[in-house]
Amino acid sequence: RAENKQISLLQIKGIGEVKAITLIASIELGKRLYTKSIIKKDIKLTNVESVYSLFKDYFNDLKQEQFIVIYLDTKKKLIDYKILFIGTIDQSTVHPREIFKNAYLMSASFIICIHNHPSGVSNPSNEDVVLTSKLYEISKLMLIPLLDHLIIGNNEYYSFLENNSLK
Repeated sequence: RAENKQISLLQIKGIGEVKAITLIASIELGKRLYTKSIIKKDIKLTNVESVYSLFKDYFNDLKQEQFIVIYLDTKKKLIDYKILFIGTIDQSTVHPREIFKNAYLMSASFIICIHNHPSGVSNPSNEDVVLTSKLYEISKLMLIPLLDHLIIGNNEYYSFLENNSLK
């Protein structure tokens, strides 16, 4: 879609390719800053819908997979979230060490993982299932429960918790 935006900007008198790219980058930066500002700390995330509603706009139009971990306190209030891994159009390498390192540094009591599928289809891949199973087992050992893993598609999501696949 960025290519389409660039082409339409080039049709405006006085806007060359460099200016068009600069404008698109500025719009993207503004979108990210806006999203960061609307995600407030201390918001209580007690169900899948509240997590999806809070983060769905962040994933709009992303061309690469991004893996975010949400860190919650004992009352399931948002402490913080981190974009830990950015991948390609169809995969992201995720390492549990980074997920749980941040959980300990933030004194998190719970975590929720969330990532997107740029294809728009939210069904989990085999890799997603294996990763979630590993993270679930590690979370039990670390005593920081994994509450859910959401996959965001185009106006849809898949929740491992809701689908009884969190194991």
